[in-house]
Amino acid sequence: MAKDTILNMLEALDSIDSSIKVQNGESDFSRFYSMNVPFQVTLEYCNGPDPEDYVNVVTLSFDKSVLYQESVALKNYSYHKDAPHFHDFFEFVIVLEGSIVQKIEGKEYLYTAGSCCLINRSLRHLEHYNSKSKVLYIGLSPDFIAGLFDSAQNSFFTNEKEICSSAVYNFIMDDLKNSGKRAYLDFIPTYRNYQNASRLHSLAEAMIQTLLYPEFGAFYKICGLLCSFLSNLSSPQYYHCTNIRLDTNSDFLLFSRITRLFEESNGRMTRTEMEQFLNYSGDYLNRIVNKYTGLCLFDYGMTFCLKKVAQCLTETDESVSAIAARLKFTNRTHFYALFKEKYGVTPKEYRKMH
Repeated sequence: MAKDTILNMLEALDSIDSSIKVQNGESDFSRFYSMNVPFQVTLEYCNGPDPEDYVNVVTLSFDKSVLYQESVALKNYSYHKDAPHFHDFFEFVIVLEGSIVQKIEGKEYLYTAGSCCLINRSLRHLEHYNSKSKVLYIGLSPDFIAGLFDSAQNSFFTNEKEICSSAVYNFIMDDLKNSGKRAYLDFIPTYRNYQNASRLHSLAEAMIQTLLYPEFGAFYKICGLLCSFLSNLSSPQYYHCTNIRLDTNSDFLLFSRITRLFEESNGRMTRTEMEQFLNYSGDYLNRIVNKYTGLCLFDYGMTFCLKKVAQCLTETDESVSAIAARLKFTNRTHFYALFKEKYGVTPKEYRKMH
């Protein structure tokens, strides 16, 4: 989203009111947020991590708008005080630029540009701004999101019903039927679409534009944009989605992300690319992989690469040299040695056996 575009939009705000009521606002244990509208969109822009830096906040729903600015020190106060909150609505937290730390039930998780999480109604969490960043929050009431899914189930379009088999649908419907479970969904963009944040920017801009300048059909347009957002997150082409239980170790979540990226890239994601994608040092990523596999980062990636070689040998008619070249092996002798070490036979022998 262009900075000038969003600033021009915000000039249209002339009312200051809130759709979310806070209970136990002074509590050091937890605060409860109650939303009295079907949905709410909040965009927060942080210009830096230092206490004297600021956060611009704009919150919009169909009949209310909020625009204010506060210091980063004040914004992060609840984090340092360790006073998390929970709410009576589902909340998507989407990082459009930069990164934030999401503290969920006492555990810290780093979210970088393009990544997202879906918080249910029972999970205590809070956000910490640690860099220049732009974050979109979308709150959806239980009745509103259930209505969107009901419309999909009864749609005349067969493809529209596919959302009802997604992880997002199953997660939300499970919470509606069995509230009280503390869980969330973690989304990271796929390796091939790691620039996906630009698509989220466009959706965010369209939502804000529609809420600021509503015309006939604005409610249906917002519903359509939210459905596009849900479809985007539910597509394996764009996102890897993981259902995280409360007892999941934060290290294991990072290991899961590393595994997903290696699966998608056939183990050919370099250490530097992994560092840039996950925003952790290569040494730390190496330690996480070693903790769960006993392998270094490179060797763990190679297991996925050789697995792909074996798959190509059994499922295609490609020559061994063509498969090796496609998977970026430049040394034929080294390639044969690695494959035989893993499978006990040469690639040609493996193909004959299978």
